[in-house]
Amino acid sequence: MITMLLAMSVILHYFDPAIPGAPGAKFGLANIIGLITLYLFGSKDMVKLNAMRVLLSSLLRGILLGIGFWMSVFGVLFSTLAVLLFKKTTKMSPIGISVASALFHNIGQVFALIYINKSIGMIYWLPIMLFSAIPTGLLTGYVSLLVLKRFRCSPKLLNLD
Repeated sequence: MITMLLAMSVILHYFDPAIPGAPGAKFGLANIIGLITLYLFGSKDMVKLNAMRVLLSSLLRGILLGIGFWMSVFGVLFSTLAVLLFKKTTKMSPIGISVASALFHNIGQVFALIYINKSIGMIYWLPIMLFSAIPTGLLTGYVSLLVLKRFRCSPKLLNLD
């Protein structure tokens, strides 16, 4: 099941840039699979899935160890840590967790840009990226919630009660 979820997340990650939207912004559709994995199988499996998704997607795109790879690594690292922290310490629903994930993913990407370019000026991208993270986080969180409800996850598990 985890392997199938990994394949689905790689496919969503691979085709995400093809969906029209704001320049440079992506919907983060692979986050849907990460959230589903978190709620169905737990945090360890979500961490493994996210790490493998970045590695496999980078290999497929031919950007392993390039700027895009490092931006993905930092983004996934920050968002995964945020998801684990917020899920453990708050009663956020998958939608709230998804928005936090999107916000921290973008923060991680900006830190990657600052580190790679050795320029604090990249911080000016942060407000634009955070602004785009809220609607995309809401969208991916809502889709995740619909899928989890379809799997008949308990409202208590999803912090909906």
